[in-house]
Amino acid sequence: MSMYDKKGPYIIHEEPGPKFYCMCGLSDEPPYCNGSHNGKETGKRPYIVKVEEPRTVKICGCGKSATMPYCDGAHGKYEAAEKTEE
Repeated sequence: MSMYDKKGPYIIHEEPGPKFYCMCGLSDEPPYCNGSHNGKETGKRPYIVKVEEPRTVKICGCGKSATMPYCDGAHGKYEAAEKTEE
């Protein structure tokens, strides 16, 4: 399963420090980048986020968020559109 096949966000408690979130969707350790894009011409690099204090984050799992790498609820909009097309 691709990282962006998920129907909702990855909800993770993060500790302070740099985080490298996958942008290409190829990681087998989602939502974190594991270098799967290396050697492939994806033109993408990981989102690098510096977490300042412990907190829970919602990382996009559908690839449609306008606020990447964070979830903005876009998966719900696309699910609703798919249902109305059926």
